[in-house]
Amino acid sequence: MEWEQLTPAELLGRIQDLFRELGLFDQTLTLTHRGRKYLARCDSRSFTVYRCLDRCHLSPGAPGWPVCLVTEDAIIDETSSPHPGDDEFASGLALVNWLNLIESQVKK
Repeated sequence: MEWEQLTPAELLGRIQDLFRELGLFDQTLTLTHRGRKYLARCDSRSFTVYRCLDRCHLSPGAPGWPVCLVTEDAIIDETSSPHPGDDEFASGLALVNWLNLIESQVKK
């Protein structure tokens, strides 16, 4: 599938279809990548991957930050320009890599 050639709305639709096929639509999935915890979710409005902070004592209003977001209007991930490649807080995964990771974890 050529993700790069889709509009944001088309891409979100494809991701929503994938999450429905996997039985994950409108559910939060916990992922681990490079020893860090992430939450992934796809619902009727967006697909989001969220990096969780390691310190669990922080208030729920500041648990982490989004690293990947797809809505009907936008596609944003950490690997998009002008992101520097040496950011120690970055996941290093592009959108398609997140989707592959999610699919591989579910199909284990």
